[in-house]
Amino acid sequence: MGAASVMNSIDALLAGRDTRIVTTATMFPQEAWHAIRFGLFEPTASYTGTDWTRDVLLPWTADNPATLAALQRIGRPEMASVSLADDDRWTLYALSRVAELLIVSSQPPATDPDDNPVDQPLPPAAYHRFITAIGGHSPPADHFHPFLHEIVAAEQDPDPDLPPALVTSWWPPCLIGSLLLIRGGVTVRAGSRHLDPAVATGSTLYWAWARRYRPVADLSHGWGHNSQWRTDFRRDYRLPDRLAYNVDAALNPKPEHPGGMPFNRDVDLLRHRCRTLVDDQEEQWPWESHHTDPLPALAD
Repeated sequence: MGAASVMNSIDALLAGRDTRIVTTATMFPQEAWHAIRFGLFEPTASYTGTDWTRDVLLPWTADNPATLAALQRIGRPEMASVSLADDDRWTLYALSRVAELLIVSSQPPATDPDDNPVDQPLPPAAYHRFITAIGGHSPPADHFHPFLHEIVAAEQDPDPDLPPALVTSWWPPCLIGSLLLIRGGVTVRAGSRHLDPAVATGSTLYWAWARRYRPVADLSHGWGHNSQWRTDFRRDYRLPDRLAYNVDAALNPKPEHPGGMPFNRDVDLLRHRCRTLVDDQEEQWPWESHHTDPLPALAD
């Protein structure tokens, strides 16, 4: 499928002109998410040795070439218009959990050490090795954009109209081809009309499993030790001329349930994955929202 066909297909889905749901056969090997959980995530979470790359990462990559090959295929831009099987999205979620574990050492310390939900002493270099080992890349960016960056810290600028400007990076983003696996963490400076530093850094961060310095929410929370791994990954793609957020919500839209929590379709909440100006501190249901942005001038 060419770039123009990809764009036309996504345009039709978002505009409601195309109701087809194209589900592929499972692209990852059967229960690849299980192999990631027990072969990579749990050994990483409990690792206390001195060479994690040698002891955990490289043995897992050597044993799972088919998983890594499938990951590259799912990262192709044309996959933004293809609905994935449940097992595939569970596998992507499992990989994102590994990434979230590996960025812990790059985060600010927990505000309450006694209430720290996750910790892992592996150095930041382990995350960089993970990106390389799974065939990912970290696009450099001179400018802040919520597609690539989550706000870890924020400074108020005297100019209320100043859009968020990148100050420094805590950890880089990871993309697999066009697919975003995890955003980078950054410090920004912005005017008061764009964000409130306390809200942007302290409100609930959605589609996130764990951060040691702020509240988070993803659909694995509240489920049992095994069931939580059957969580769908949110797919965002950097396409030739636009950024596509949460494509599966467009490919397979779900109706609201009468009497259930109403869907929140706030585009800013979808893009930033958190509140940035006002936090009503009420639980939200943003999981079914989707959106596209024009491609900004992000560095390659």
